[in-house]
Amino acid sequence: MPSKTAEHVPKLDSDLQPHQDKLLQLGELAGIYMDHKVFRILIEFLNMGIDPDTVYNLLKTIKRSRNTKSRSSIVSQKSN
Repeated sequence: MPSKTAEHVPKLDSDLQPHQDKLLQLGELAGIYMDHKVFRILIEFLNMGIDPDTVYNLLKTIKRSRNTKSRSSIVSQKSN
């Protein structure tokens, strides 16, 4: 028997609602491309009441972390 909390968690791989799909298309027109699953997760964060600034800071941290890893892999390749 699934828990009650599992019943309230929407599937992240489900189709976007029409207004969400239009928001994704607007982002793409502005040059912002992202996987639909990532977009859906961001929408769910906002639907849960997480502050948009917090979501923005999370994305900045992830990007900074990816850039650091990319640079460190380049440095290690050069030293080999």
